[in-house]
Amino acid sequence: MTDQHRPARLLFLPWIILILGLVATYVLQDNAREASRHELSDDFELRAAGIVDTIERRMRAYEQVLEGASGLFAASPEIRREQFLAYVRALKPEGKYPGIQGVGFAQWITPQDKARHVAAMRASGIADYEIRPPGEREAYSAVVYLEPANWRNQRAIGYDMYAEPVRRAAMVASRDEAQTRISGRVTLVQETATDVQPGFLMYLPVYRVDAARGTLDERRAAHIGWVYAPFRMHDLMAGLLSTGQGDIGSQINLKVFDGERADATALMFDSSRQAAPAPALQSTKTLRLFGHPWTVRVSSLPAFEARLASEAANIIAVAGCVGSALLALVVWLLSTGRVRALVLAGSMTEELRAGNLAQRRLNRALRLLSDCNTTLVHADDEYRLLAEICRLCVDRGSYLMAWVGYAEHDAAKNVRPIAQSGYENGYLDGVHISWDDNERGRGPTGTAIRTGKTCVNQDVLTNPSLAPWREAAIQRGYRSSIALPLIGNSQLLGALTIYAREENAFDKEEVALLEELATDLAYGIATLRTRAEHAAAKEQVEFLANFDPLTQLPNRMLLRDRFEQAVQVATREGTTLAMLYLDLDNFQQINDSLGHDAGDKVLEVAARRLQHSVPPSATISRLGGDEFVILLPGLVDAADVGTLADAIRDAFTEPIAIDGNQLSVGFSIGVSLFPNDGQDFDTLLKRADTAVDSAKEAGRNTYRFYKRDMNPDLLAQMRITSALPGALRNDEFLLHYQPQIDIASGRVVGVEALVRWQHPAEGLMSPGRFIPLAERSGYIVQLGEWILREACRQASVWRSQYADAPIVAVNFSALQFSRSNVVDSVTSALAESGLPAGYLEVELTESLLLQDLDATMNTLHALKALGVKLSIDDFGTGYSSLAYLKQLAVDKLKIDQSFVRDMLGGADGASIVKAMIQLGHALELEVIAEGVETQAQFDFLRSAGCDQAQGYLFGRPVAAAALDTLLQQGCVQLP
Repeated sequence: MTDQHRPARLLFLPWIILILGLVATYVLQDNAREASRHELSDDFELRAAGIVDTIERRMRAYEQVLEGASGLFAASPEIRREQFLAYVRALKPEGKYPGIQGVGFAQWITPQDKARHVAAMRASGIADYEIRPPGEREAYSAVVYLEPANWRNQRAIGYDMYAEPVRRAAMVASRDEAQTRISGRVTLVQETATDVQPGFLMYLPVYRVDAARGTLDERRAAHIGWVYAPFRMHDLMAGLLSTGQGDIGSQINLKVFDGERADATALMFDSSRQAAPAPALQSTKTLRLFGHPWTVRVSSLPAFEARLASEAANIIAVAGCVGSALLALVVWLLSTGRVRALVLAGSMTEELRAGNLAQRRLNRALRLLSDCNTTLVHADDEYRLLAEICRLCVDRGSYLMAWVGYAEHDAAKNVRPIAQSGYENGYLDGVHISWDDNERGRGPTGTAIRTGKTCVNQDVLTNPSLAPWREAAIQRGYRSSIALPLIGNSQLLGALTIYAREENAFDKEEVALLEELATDLAYGIATLRTRAEHAAAKEQVEFLANFDPLTQLPNRMLLRDRFEQAVQVATREGTTLAMLYLDLDNFQQINDSLGHDAGDKVLEVAARRLQHSVPPSATISRLGGDEFVILLPGLVDAADVGTLADAIRDAFTEPIAIDGNQLSVGFSIGVSLFPNDGQDFDTLLKRADTAVDSAKEAGRNTYRFYKRDMNPDLLAQMRITSALPGALRNDEFLLHYQPQIDIASGRVVGVEALVRWQHPAEGLMSPGRFIPLAERSGYIVQLGEWILREACRQASVWRSQYADAPIVAVNFSALQFSRSNVVDSVTSALAESGLPAGYLEVELTESLLLQDLDATMNTLHALKALGVKLSIDDFGTGYSSLAYLKQLAVDKLKIDQSFVRDMLGGADGASIVKAMIQLGHALELEVIAEGVETQAQFDFLRSAGCDQAQGYLFGRPVAAAALDTLLQQGCVQLP
């Protein structure tokens, strides 16, 4: 070929290059479009799976709501409407569980119980209650509770769901299988003529707590009803898909059918209520929920399918065409300038490289989002979820480092690192990030948390807000970063922060995908926390069903179960089982004087000491109040019980220190033995309790074995105690009065009111028989109020009859003084009777005054301000109250009769009485001696300077009418 033909041939070379370039461009853009189609299809399938998983997880959460309601019935044999309402209100179903119309209880009712059930419901406040629909059926299951009690739910009260076949099928399956079941499609009773929605119901059976449920017949026999929840389908799906599924309705259409077929007649939900063209992508899945199938169909909408138009393919097409043209031009221009051709070729190559880099980043983010969503679906632990997300960001996303930090609500508003992956090398230990609006809170992480918006740092070298961390970031190769806020249930939790090694690493499309990842992660965190809260609540319900919340000891129910097991072992091995009933001595005084908080602390310490005192095989239970029971199995010798009781007594030798007070406590212990004293739990417990009373009568802080002759005394005490309220209502009590004499003149200066009981069967009963029982049972408060009012009334009568009417002295018990408002009681009694306060004297025991000195002082000063006279009864028998006499606003000291009785028996007795009289006079107080029965006693008291005397020498206690003669005389004949 000659050289003259070569230029002509070279003219074809640019065209050849252009054609080859266009062919290569077509192949590349076609591959890109195909890859985009595959990625979109994968994304669609992932979203469809996510929708199905979201529905299933949320429905499981609703099941936990019913399990919590069922736990109420397990914890208590009878649940009142107020308790059920409190549980449902605590759930806040309107905000936390969208779509659920309420939580209810449907009671299983036999035809024999129908009339009684209707009457009970009407008596509870539902006057027009009826079981609907009317008619006679083989059984009923009427709705008795449905909370919240709005107007919709009120329509369902009394509705017999068992009468409707679709509901009945789910209810029967739930009862027989002891599982949660949902019904098929129904129209709820709550629906009205407007906005009617398909609905369904979720059922969980409730059985009697103590009944066996191993077989079908046992479950049916133990069944008492169902806790259930009604759902309106559109409301349910609207709330269920509002979190993390915002593209449903705009890009994706969701339909839910009842059953295993996508039949239009079984349609329950359609997110797009208008006709749509045939979808390019569609996925149909069968979802089995609680034994019932749903068919879920997810279809793409035009807005989603628009993503088939691949931007990367368009870029490749445009870039390829332009590049091919430029390359052809370069070849054509080679003859004119090789340098210019090289520059153009380099520019073309750079554009192609940039396009490929953008595509790789987008693909990387898509892969990361897909893997993270898979992790979210299977997550069961919050920390492991965060750690795995960080690892995926580094391993699958090819980022340099990722970490999650939670916002602390302390004064400094610190951000606490929770999980991290990638090259960190101590970075998080030294950065000290805050989310406050200060220098260390204006970086990407702090800003994202504070504002709730994504914050991108494209170059650490040029971003001024990165100054506090720039040097540490450069040392580790962090060139750019992004911080994504984590917001779950409208609460800002923290941020996910990701670092890249190159600048400008986060373009708009990649940021959008990472924001979707952060949204899904926050939803996963919130879901895990909700699940953990439900699990904790369920565990707490189970704990409260078997243990005492204060002492953490087994309660009566668990004690009974362990007793039954121990009886089986004892019967098989021929051993003895002991039940020890422990009653904490004088516990009521601790509560009254120091308060119930101190009493609770005493019980906690007592429980711990008991646990250290018993063998490992024993069971300690708290029945309530100050009562404990110890179950001691495997006894061969009953003497071992005495050894244990002595060990318990020794354990409480050391006082219990509570809030600076040293409290000496002990137990009165009653013991019953299996099989000698009883064969069953209730009998042994009752007889051990009977033996406790015997231990108390023996002086407390000791133990007694049950004996069959204990019952008569106990029954007598029980009869007296149970008769006290009726005696107060029937005015069976009366007052006798004993005169108090001025020793110098013989004048009657006062009388002491002493209560008697005119029992209808036993006649006049002395106070020694019923006052201790009234103290123990608490009826002493009401009895003391009656004594005060009656004494004031009688004193007012005497004042109207006699010029020198006596002062009436009334005793106050320690329990009455601590439990009632003494000042209000005295004020009311004086006002009712019209008695001037100076004619009333309140007698208080010395030990009573020391229970709470400050409160006692305030009360005494208030009584003195009324004008009431005060005296200390039984002086000298209490504790070291002499130190407080100057502070107490009393008028009189009463020397106890035990000192009067012994004062003539020796020099010591006489000296003690003289010292008491001198002490009273030194404090400018009157002194009265009680129990004066002989002339010699009277002569000694008169010679010692005692002011007043009271006793049989001057008169026994008598009724008010019998005292009139003495009061008319005004004085007694002194011996």
